[in-house]
Amino acid sequence: MSITRRAYQTLRAQIIGCELKPGARLNISSLQATLELSQASVREALSRLTAEGLVESDQHRGFRVSPVSATGFRELIEACMTVELPCIRSSIANGDPEWERQITAAYHRCALTVEQLAAGAVGVDSYSNERKGFYDALLSACDNKWLLWSWELLYAQNMRYRHMYLSLARWDLEHLSMHREVLDAVLRRDVAKVEAMAIANYAESVAYIEEAMLHHLEEAPGGPRAVTPV
Repeated sequence: MSITRRAYQTLRAQIIGCELKPGARLNISSLQATLELSQASVREALSRLTAEGLVESDQHRGFRVSPVSATGFRELIEACMTVELPCIRSSIANGDPEWERQITAAYHRCALTVEQLAAGAVGVDSYSNERKGFYDALLSACDNKWLLWSWELLYAQNMRYRHMYLSLARWDLEHLSMHREVLDAVLRRDVAKVEAMAIANYAESVAYIEEAMLHHLEEAPGGPRAVTPV
């Protein structure tokens, strides 16, 4: 693995996992010392992450982690649905018996990890990896690579919000029966049912995140203008 790729993968994971908070300034010299990499590799990694929307660049103030907002999450989910639903349709149309086995196994791994996370037995990284694994399996039969590429970028942004609110894992746990219904509809190749449930699930996710972020702002010292939601 090249030094630049290692810098990119490390910083990307830290941003998605919210180790680097939304809105945080990214000092190249400090990152270079922390990661024990060259400044050139860190700068190149930050430029790549800027292209993905995870980092923002200001000509006079350097780099910072892209901020988040309740409005931004709603817009993100609208984009996710625009891309994800065609991917699901394509995958269902093209999926074979092996695809069915893979998504079923991925669902069970994800469900178990959600339960373990809610009980404090595993970390959020395990939850994140298994959740991503389920979607990777679900969309793996999609034959439109451009849609899949777009979905990957949007999913990374989606996971930043989920990492900010670990209580969302308990919300997912409460909705496991619904997720099982989605899986069953996928296996029946009931596209209309899958799409309707995906839209409903995203709508509930938006409501959950917006309420959580509003609550965060209301509790901040000095009122809503005092902080950027992180």
